[in-house]
Amino acid sequence: MTFHAQMESPLGQVLLCSDNGKLSGVYFMDQSDCPAVPGIRIRKPENGGPSTGTMNGMEIRKFKVYRAPPNDLFSQERAGERCFRPDEAAGARPAAPHLLEANVPAAVQALFRQTQAELNEYFAGGRTVFDIALDVSSGTDFQKKVWRALQDIPYGQTVSYGEVALSAGLTSRHGRPVGAAVGRNPITIIIPCHRVLSGINTLTGYTGGLERKFALLELEGLMLRQD
Repeated sequence: MTFHAQMESPLGQVLLCSDNGKLSGVYFMDQSDCPAVPGIRIRKPENGGPSTGTMNGMEIRKFKVYRAPPNDLFSQERAGERCFRPDEAAGARPAAPHLLEANVPAAVQALFRQTQAELNEYFAGGRTVFDIALDVSSGTDFQKKVWRALQDIPYGQTVSYGEVALSAGLTSRHGRPVGAAVGRNPITIIIPCHRVLSGINTLTGYTGGLERKFALLELEGLMLRQD
């Protein structure tokens, strides 16, 4: 049986899922592939899809990602316009995620509390690696290869879809199916699909919305600029 819990985050409500005593899903509750849970109304996105989103009136997908040196004036000017600041996650938080089923086993409740705590630490800028036990058994063999490769992308770094393919033991010819598998990642943030960019360092798409992808990359020390 799959158990579910709901938690708040600085980027919106998050649905947590557990199968086999492990974490099997982390979804923003308005993303298009968020699972339906009986009795819970899932608000579907209104932004038109995973490749939409604007910054200063321009499409985010047209901006490039870079890591700025400390004395970069552009970064200093942009600091006041960041999508998300770690200190925004430092306010009051619920003591525990809201359980969405009755009779949730104690071990699963503990798993949800640990997931919430680690995500809160990540949003506060204090965690770069997650320790939660994951269950990705719902994926195909191909998808699981890609999701394992995603877990090897370090905090604050980005890779291309072609590099994910090579890391998964595939070839550059698998770019399109790799992109599809990345888009089907069931455990957002913790399996960091937000760190995958196009071959020219643009954001391309993100199931949770490009504004969130931008915010997550900024949280990890990356910036966007228009070339």
